[in-house]
Amino acid sequence: MRLLKKMLRSTAVRSLICRLASCYMRFASWTTRWEIVGEEHPRRHWDNGQPFLGCFWHGRMMLVAPTWPREIPVEVLISRHGDGRFISTVISHLGMGTIEGSTSRGAVTALRGVIRTLRSGRIVAITPDGPRGPRMRAAGGLVLAAAVARVPVIPVSAAISHCQVLRSWDRFILPLPFGRGVIVWGEPILLPSSTDHDTLETGRLAIETALNRLSAEADRRMGHTPIEPAPLPHKAPELEPAP
Repeated sequence: MRLLKKMLRSTAVRSLICRLASCYMRFASWTTRWEIVGEEHPRRHWDNGQPFLGCFWHGRMMLVAPTWPREIPVEVLISRHGDGRFISTVISHLGMGTIEGSTSRGAVTALRGVIRTLRSGRIVAITPDGPRGPRMRAAGGLVLAAAVARVPVIPVSAAISHCQVLRSWDRFILPLPFGRGVIVWGEPILLPSSTDHDTLETGRLAIETALNRLSAEADRRMGHTPIEPAPLPHKAPELEPAP
C-alpha cells in the first residue's frame, strides 16, 4: 500500500495514468455509434463564434467530454483539488482547456474566471452539481455567471448502452466500448440580466429541470431506467467547480 501511494505521488506515474484515461475515453467514444439530438442548438453558436455556458451533470462527464467537437474550443471549470488537477490533465489530452476554481476559498475566484472567459468570447462548460453534489441539483452560481456575462445556458446530456453505473454520490457512468450512445442537446435558456435572488432561483430551477429532462430522455433512448436526482436539499448549493 505504501509503495502504491508513493507511485501515485510520482509525476511520471500520474501523467501516464492521465494519458491512459484519456486514451480509454477516446477508445470508448470512437467505438460507440453515436446519435446526436438537438445539435442545431449549439451549432448556431459554434458557427457564429458566439459564446455560451454549456452544462452537464458530473456523473456523465466521461460521455460528454470525449464527444465534444475538437475544432470547437471550450474551457471547463475544474477545482484545484488533487482530483481536479487529475481531471484537468485528462481533459487537456482531449483538447479542452480549464478554468481553475478553489472550493477551499469559496466560489468567488471560480465565478470571476467563468465570467471573464465568457466575456472574452469563449465557450465555458460546467458540471453544476460538482464536485460534491447533491447529485443532479444545479448550483446557483451557474445562473449568476450566465446572467452577468449575458450569455445563454445550453444544457446537454448523454447516455450509452454499454456502461457501468458506479455507486458514487453522482452515479458516475463509466462507458464501455462497442455500444450505442446518444447526445441530447437542449434549447438555449436565456436569463434576465437581473441578479436578484428570485430571478436567479427561477433560472436555476429552469436549468436543473431541463438537464434532468434531457438525462431521463437519454437514459430511456438507451433502454435504461433514468437515474434519479438526489433528494432536494434544504438550501440550493452555491457554485462548486467540478471535479
